[in-house]
Amino acid sequence: MNEFQERLIDLLEENNMSRLKLALSLNITSTTINGYFNKNYYPTIDIAIKMADYFNCSLDYLFGLSDKKAPSNLNNRDFIDNFDLILKQNKLTISKGMKILQMSEYNYYRWKKGLFPKTNNLITIAKNFDVGLDFLVGNKLNKNK
Repeated sequence: MNEFQERLIDLLEENNMSRLKLALSLNITSTTINGYFNKNYYPTIDIAIKMADYFNCSLDYLFGLSDKKAPSNLNNRDFIDNFDLILKQNKLTISKGMKILQMSEYNYYRWKKGLFPKTNNLITIAKNFDVGLDFLVGNKLNKNK
């Protein structure tokens, strides 16, 4: 069981809630919710943000990257601006940064054009560069409020 599954189970138990009720609250199918538990699927970042909002927790807490449950203050930059900042602060080129992440540079250029990374890519970035998911998707979180 991965950390996301464990946290989601804990949050459901804390809120005395069933998987079905969560699915209905998030406007997704129970099959989708069950996939998070049975098939190690991660939700899309949009669904993850809805979950975090629903449970009033941070994305970092939801995915087991932090034990701090409270949502953090968010920035107003887009993901790619935050990722570029990470590269700059670590004095890395795009090529070297993507190599550390074991991802193709093609991903970077897709993100640069506005395609949002998949949740597992965001988790990889957060873990490798010791940043929070909330930081990485700050502007996307603000747009969903």
